[in-house]
Amino acid sequence: MSFFPSRHRCCPQCLERRLVIKGKEVIEYYHPGVVFYLVGFRAAIPLDVEMLRPGEGELTAAHRLLPRVVETYGRFFRVVLGDGLYFNAPFFNLCLGLGKDVITVLKDEGRVLFQDAQGVFSLTVPQVWQEPNQEIRAWDAEGFTSAEGIKVPLRVLRTEEVMVRRHHRRDGWIMAKETHHWEWVTTLPVARLSTRLLWQIGHARWEIENDLFHTLATYWSLNHCFKHKPTAILNFILTLFIAFVLSQSFYLGNLKPQRRAHLALIGIALELFLGLATMDRPAPWLKRGG
Repeated sequence: MSFFPSRHRCCPQCLERRLVIKGKEVIEYYHPGVVFYLVGFRAAIPLDVEMLRPGEGELTAAHRLLPRVVETYGRFFRVVLGDGLYFNAPFFNLCLGLGKDVITVLKDEGRVLFQDAQGVFSLTVPQVWQEPNQEIRAWDAEGFTSAEGIKVPLRVLRTEEVMVRRHHRRDGWIMAKETHHWEWVTTLPVARLSTRLLWQIGHARWEIENDLFHTLATYWSLNHCFKHKPTAILNFILTLFIAFVLSQSFYLGNLKPQRRAHLALIGIALELFLGLATMDRPAPWLKRGG
């Protein structure tokens, strides 16, 4: 996740990237971080964040983050889920050494594992099932040892997903079929995780984008840098995570469904803020802010 991109302000801990805007190259400064997030819950639950340092890649920060999360929240999860960047031997072995299984996207068609899996799938009949508005065909095989350096045999799942979606054209709306292909690799054997559940978990990775980053940036000021200092940025992100989780806990655990049907989560947050602002003795930071 890239936090607080700016083309004007920077600090010694900023990373930079070059963009082409209206035909001109500009430098954008930003603070990237790796966020650990629990998928599969009603609430969006970020557990921790590790900021990248200048010259580092995402995997370096992830190797610092994961042991800390396992030590603090290890009983909350059994499997680490990541995108294709995390399919490499050091990360898989780190997870295994911490007692966690791994599921990642498998992207690179040039990998030996990818090619081996395709050869096996060409000789097998796929599983087929129906989901709302889509049909899933899945090829699932295990026992692959062609991923060099990973300590355990791996399992590969390939899916072909045919769905019907509505598209807008000049003459109106039309219904059209779309076909998408996905591949995942995991340390979990079929005996411990069914094909259908592996498919569901693989797609659950998008929860962090839709339920966390989009929501926080749109409604909770995640895209606003209140103070451009590395320590302040980290503290703001962690404080926002705490406030977001607590607000959701109250909203989902203390309000009846009839009340939630007419009051969004952000409405509850606004009510809490107004309650603080209108107290006989309002919070001191509200006084200072006018």
